[in-house]
Amino acid sequence: MVSVDYSEHLKSARYYLEEARKLLERGDPYDAAEKTWAAVKHATIALTMTTLNETAPPKGVSWRAFVKNALIKAGLGEEEASRWASYYIDVRSKLHGDCFYGLTYEEEEHRPLMDRAGEYVELIEKLLRRYKGQ
Repeated sequence: MVSVDYSEHLKSARYYLEEARKLLERGDPYDAAEKTWAAVKHATIALTMTTLNETAPPKGVSWRAFVKNALIKAGLGEEEASRWASYYIDVRSKLHGDCFYGLTYEEEEHRPLMDRAGEYVELIEKLLRRYKGQ
């Protein structure tokens, strides 16, 4: 069981989104990709710790299924939850892996993922406000 206030993770997510924006403006897509990943990761931790009382999936459960389950529990339908869980996986593999660690930046592949991060964080914030209001 986790007993950390999820709002701290959401604050971190917002901070990292802003840092990613600044790095992109300075022409550093590699570090911007990593900051975007950090924002998405912190928002996801806030979601999963609130809805599932866990910050990582239990043994035998994939991250995709874990995130999807948390999104459904927070109030999304299965199809939308699947899309956002896929987004999480794409950010992890393409921004964190390919771009930051692999030093490969392709505007058409990576920039849309960075641009959607704010939408993802806002969605998580909205879902958690509603979920905590129950």
